[in-house]
Amino acid sequence: MFGDRANVRLSMAHLDFLGDDETLRTNAAHAVDEFASRSAPRLHSGQDRTASVRLVLARSGQVDDVTISRDWRRQAGVTRIGNAVYEAYTRALGSLLETTALEELQRDQPPTQPAQPPATSTEPELDQALWLQRTWGALHHIDAELARLTHAPEQPEQRTISSPHGCLTLHLRGTGITAITADAARVARMDTEQLRLEARSLFRTYELARPGETEARS
Repeated sequence: MFGDRANVRLSMAHLDFLGDDETLRTNAAHAVDEFASRSAPRLHSGQDRTASVRLVLARSGQVDDVTISRDWRRQAGVTRIGNAVYEAYTRALGSLLETTALEELQRDQPPTQPAQPPATSTEPELDQALWLQRTWGALHHIDAELARLTHAPEQPEQRTISSPHGCLTLHLRGTGITAITADAARVARMDTEQLRLEARSLFRTYELARPGETEARS
C-alpha cells in the first residue's frame, strides 16, 4: 500500500491477510528483525499514484516538506491535484504509523529463550502469549487509524481550512484530515512553486490550529 519492498514486512491494512497466530508471530518477528537492522527513519515520505506530489512527515507527524512535480498538470491535472496531495499525505502518515508500530513491537518482543529441557513452568509461554496479544493490539490500532483516514467516523465537528489563495481546502472531522480538495479555476493560475507553497501553508495552518500545538511550540 505504501510502496513495494523486497524484504518481509507487515501489511497494515486488511489484517486477515496475516493469518493465524503462528503466521502473525513469524511475520512480526521477521518485520521486527528487519526494522532492528536499520536505523529508524527521521522522516517519512509518501507519493501519490500519479507521482505529482511527494510529501515528507517528521516523526512528530508535522509536514516537513511538500514537492510538486513540474509535470503535475498532465499527471494529476488541476481538478485532481487536491486528491494527489491528500494521497501523498496518507501514504507518508502510513509509513510513520508503521514505524511506530514496529518500534512498539520491538520493545514488547520477549527475550529469546536459551535451549533447555522441557520444564513444568509456563512462564515463557505466558511471555509469548502476552507479546502476541500486544502484537495484535498494535496491528489493529494501526489498521483502525488507516481506516479512519479513508472512512472517517461521524463526529460532531466538521470544518475546513483553506490555503492562502483558496486553491486547496483541507476537510476535517474532529482533528483528523478526511480530504483535500482543489479549486480548479484558482489552481489553473498557479505555477509549480506557487502550488507547492499553497500546500505547505495549508498544512502549516492546520498544524498551528491543532489542540496542543501552541503549547508544544512555546
